[in-house]
Amino acid sequence: LGKWAKRGVEPARIVGFRMNKKIKLALLLVISAAAAKRSYPNAKLACLIKRFIGWFVGKILVIPIPRIVSGANSRSQIADILKEMKCKRPLVVTDQILVQHGVVQKCTDSLTREGLQYVTFKDVVPNPNSELVDQGHELYKTSACDSILAVGGGSPMDVAKVIGAKVCNPKDVTGYQGFFQVNYAGFGKSLPPLLAVPTTAGTGSEVTVAAVITLAAKQQKIAIADTGLVPRAAILDPELLIGLPKNVTSATGMDALTHAVESFLSGWSTDFTRNNSLLATEKIFRHLKESYQDGGNIAAREKVLTASLEAGLAFTRASVGYVHAIAHQLGGMFHVAHGEANAMLMPLVLEFYLRDEQTGDQLFCTKLFCELAKAAGLVSSYDMCNKEALREVAKKFVDGVSTMNADMKIPSQVKEMRASDVKAVATRALEEAHGEQHGLSSPLMALLDLGYPVPKYMTQADCEEIVARLLSIAEREKWNGASTKHLGGS
Repeated sequence: LGKWAKRGVEPARIVGFRMNKKIKLALLLVISAAAAKRSYPNAKLACLIKRFIGWFVGKILVIPIPRIVSGANSRSQIADILKEMKCKRPLVVTDQILVQHGVVQKCTDSLTREGLQYVTFKDVVPNPNSELVDQGHELYKTSACDSILAVGGGSPMDVAKVIGAKVCNPKDVTGYQGFFQVNYAGFGKSLPPLLAVPTTAGTGSEVTVAAVITLAAKQQKIAIADTGLVPRAAILDPELLIGLPKNVTSATGMDALTHAVESFLSGWSTDFTRNNSLLATEKIFRHLKESYQDGGNIAAREKVLTASLEAGLAFTRASVGYVHAIAHQLGGMFHVAHGEANAMLMPLVLEFYLRDEQTGDQLFCTKLFCELAKAAGLVSSYDMCNKEALREVAKKFVDGVSTMNADMKIPSQVKEMRASDVKAVATRALEEAHGEQHGLSSPLMALLDLGYPVPKYMTQADCEEIVARLLSIAEREKWNGASTKHLGGS
């Protein structure tokens, strides 16, 4: 200030100038969100501000891509990769079924051959809870492990990631919820090296920043995301998928398709993510049913495994949407397999996106669906100037997803859900999708809960309507009766 005073500039004017810059920045943010409100009338202003913050962070955040080793028998390279990383004693995180069927031994044979000692944590179950993470972390410490080898589907990989989080930043699992609460986007302590070996083709967790853990007491799933959770290497060995049950093949494959579709529709998508989304969509539509019908088809298995990775690269940068937000509640509250929940929800959510585009000139989602339909091989071309033709092509994509569900016998109802549960499921889903899981008592957590950059925003009534369509016939009649009674009394 003294230098400026010598030049005849009053200190008050200097402070005022600095304040004006801050005010201008704040005003710009608010004006941008207000302008976005015209495009997204159902969205709250705070939700749109977070959407902008997420978009901006995505532009500057560097998300690492793991070393990818693929092909038949690529599992034989696991020991060499660990030795290159100076690791001598990995904790193998997996489940009982994979141990019993000999899949884990196929991955640990190379460790034995190279003289590497390892400890196995085989207690992971679907929709894993935080207690499993604590148990695995304790075994890691008492066994003096220096790395982690995750063998399995999304559940073992999620548990492995959060065990690593507890190694580098020990705290209750709930403390990791949201964005950048593990190693603070790389500014904190590094996690132990993690190698991921997927035995299903769907989660894409081998390349993502995310993990999902269930809080058993609350019957709630929490999402954890940080760049440190990305594995150092991913081993894509299609031979490990031979013999995978049909229902697991279908559910995990549709999980991958959901990742591809929701990331493609995301407001945070980029050229990189959109390209990977379309590549994954093409492979899944072409090869998933082949894998389902002939589990021994190595070529088809490898294509879907690659598609899962591509979809993972896309959604870990562009995020997901309402399908995942609702599916997480179905998994946490009713233990529905994540892939099945995504599959049964996807056509319903896609129909919602198209609902207000059946007339008029607004065809934003319709045009995006046309690109997906072309990638899926459902059409070879379409006329961008013919609105009705575009609507027909978009509908073909939604119908194509429904057809895949039906052909692979994926359930369309959540039998454990009651009409009285619909409101709670929808409320929790919207809190997750809109970044409203934390109150003002945790301002940092609330700020970093960015929500999902969906192409259109749902109201509570919209979401309840979709959730209710998953009820059994008897429970659906109860819900319809209660809704009619409520409307009659209002």
